[in-house]
Amino acid sequence: MPSNFDALPLADRYAILKAEAEALAAQIAGFPPVAMTSDRQSAYESFDHDQAAAIHREMELSLGDLRVCDLLSQAADKVRARVEGRGASLTVSCPADLKPIRADEHRIGQALDHLLENAARAVSEGGAVELKAETGPSEIRLTVSDTGRGIPQKDLARVFEEFYQVQSARPLQPHHRKGLGLGLAIVKHIINRHQGGLVVESAPGMGAAFTAWFPQPVERR
Repeated sequence: MPSNFDALPLADRYAILKAEAEALAAQIAGFPPVAMTSDRQSAYESFDHDQAAAIHREMELSLGDLRVCDLLSQAADKVRARVEGRGASLTVSCPADLKPIRADEHRIGQALDHLLENAARAVSEGGAVELKAETGPSEIRLTVSDTGRGIPQKDLARVFEEFYQVQSARPLQPHHRKGLGLGLAIVKHIINRHQGGLVVESAPGMGAAFTAWFPQPVERR
């Protein structure tokens, strides 16, 4: 890895990561070994080329009328066992009369899955995760919040940067892989591609709330 890696253009950084990921794949397949630290190996094992494509603006959207409440229920079901297994609760709140939005169901589902996975890792016994939809004057807002450990103030301004990772006070568990710091950057990109936005509110020990907003559908006359 070049010493000036962080200063390189994003395309160059992706090319370097791709080459090293392919080297790792060759090593696993039985080719000559490549020197690599255990931290780097676990990061490259979790490397997602779909994420890299999104960063490079290659993401294509398949837009349709998305029933938000149905998607929230499906997303919650995927992570419910993990949240409740930690002794925490998971609730979903969505107005029954919420109108569909024009969106790519698969991509928005990916974004929600990532935010909920983060929330599930953050909470502990007696905590809570909430997935909520609500309408504003000209937008629909989706919020994933938790009562977990929160995000340090120094990290808040950078959580959506590519390759940036918030340092956790908790030790990494053996079954958890250290990622590349692309997850929240991808979530933000997905939301931006839908002409929306993503913000976060958090404080150490007070949990975190990620809110995505999307333009309200224009009523046809």
